[in-house]
Order: sequence, then structure tokens, then C-alpha cells
Amino acid sequence: MPRVSIITSVYNGELYLEECIESILNQTFDDFEYIVLNNGSTDRTAKILNLYNDPRLRVIHQENLGIPRSLNKGIELSCGDLIARQDADDYPFNSRLEHQVKFMDQHQDIVFCGSRWFEAINGKLLKQRVPFIETDESIRKSMCLFNPFSHSVMIFRKQTFLESGGYNCQYKYSQDYDLWVRMLNLGKAHILKEELGVARIFEKSESHKNTRKQKFEGLRIRWKAFQKFGGNPRNVLYYLLKTLVGLIFPSKNYFN
Repeated sequence: MPRVSIITSVYNGELYLEECIESILNQTFDDFEYIVLNNGSTDRTAKILNLYNDPRLRVIHQENLGIPRSLNKGIELSCGDLIARQDADDYPFNSRLEHQVKFMDQHQDIVFCGSRWFEAINGKLLKQRVPFIETDESIRKSMCLFNPFSHSVMIFRKQTFLESGGYNCQYKYSQDYDLWVRMLNLGKAHILKEELGVARIFEKSESHKNTRKQKFEGLRIRWKAFQKFGGNPRNVLYYLLKTLVGLIFPSKNYFN
């Protein structure tokens, strides 16, 4: 049985899919299975996936279930006790799993763990724009203000995921943010100081095209986090107002 199950749900990901797969298959930690769910793609995604013959790679071709349902299905089929999320247009550094598995083994009270990451914008690697925080206490305080995690550098315990109820299909764009808030009811979280992967920010991404819908979902989750974990009322009010302003006026365009 593999120790880690890596899950990717992909829809029309031909542009970066090969780089993503290669970065997973070349990890320094190799006790894993890699489950890729082709979510009804109409481009070359299926052909690319069928080129691989690595026994660690499990490919599932299916109709488009949407990201939350597809991820829930992949995790339900997984064998590992640790789950790593990986988006098809992002890529991890080769030592990502080695760092995260070691940390999770040494800290049994941690139920999910992220890391710092780089953002790729217009071909340039930049430091993450999200403020870095590390400890469980700081993470809980921040959840009502912003999501401090990037899902492409996340690892979590499968049992805790199942106990939390999995990804909520009501959230099309912020299902990961909602999941972290619920999983914090079941254990602690941590963010590693090392940059362990790259998240691409590009104009055609779902999150960029649907900024207002994503911000509205985030607003609901921030309010839920504030009710659970509290926080400085002034800071909470500031971020809530900032989000509302963002719903009215377009956010900064990073692609000009």
C-alpha cells in the first residue's frame, strides 16, 4: 500500500499537464500513487495521460463532475493515509513530498500541512503575495481574514478529511478554503517555511475569470471562520469591506 496518494483533477490541461506529471514522478520520496482524474477534457489531455506507463500513475477518464466531486471521488479511491493535492497547471519541486511526509510523521497532532510557494506570472517566478504565517494559532487567527494556503502544496491525513465530510460541492472556486476551516475543528495545521512548489497565475484560469464569484464564496467562508475562531473585530471588518469593494470594482490585473 502506498504511503501517499496524490490527487489531480484536470479539465483541458494539455498546456502544462506533462510538466506537472513529470514533477510528481520525479519526487525524491517515491512511496506514492498518483491518481489523475480526467474530468471530461476535450483537448489533448486524454492522449497525454495515455502516453504514460508508470505503475504509480492511475488514470481515470470520466464525465465532468466539477472539481469538488471529482476530488472527493479520487480521494475515495485512494489507498494512502496521506493525501497530497496537486493542480494540473502547477508543479511541485522534487523534494516536496519528502519534506512534508517527514514533518507529518514527526508531528502526529498536525492534520494538514502547507508550505510557502512561488507564483508564476507572465513567465516570472515571484514570492507568494499571501502573507506567510506558520503556527496553528496564527493560522486560526488568519482564516477569518484570508486563506493562507495554496492547495498545490497541501498534504493532509485522509482520515481527518473523511471525518470532515470532504470537499463541499456548494463551493465551485473556494472548496479548499472551506475544507481547511472545517478540518481545523479536528486538529492542528502548519505551514512549512520552505518553498515547495509553483502556482501559476494566468489570465485564462478559472479563478481569474470568476474573480467576483470566488470572492463571494471567500466572504461566506471568512464569516464562518470568524464565528468559529474569532479574531480582531477591526481586522475582520477591514477584510470584509475590502472583499465587498472587490466585488464591486475589478481587482488588480497582473497581466498588463
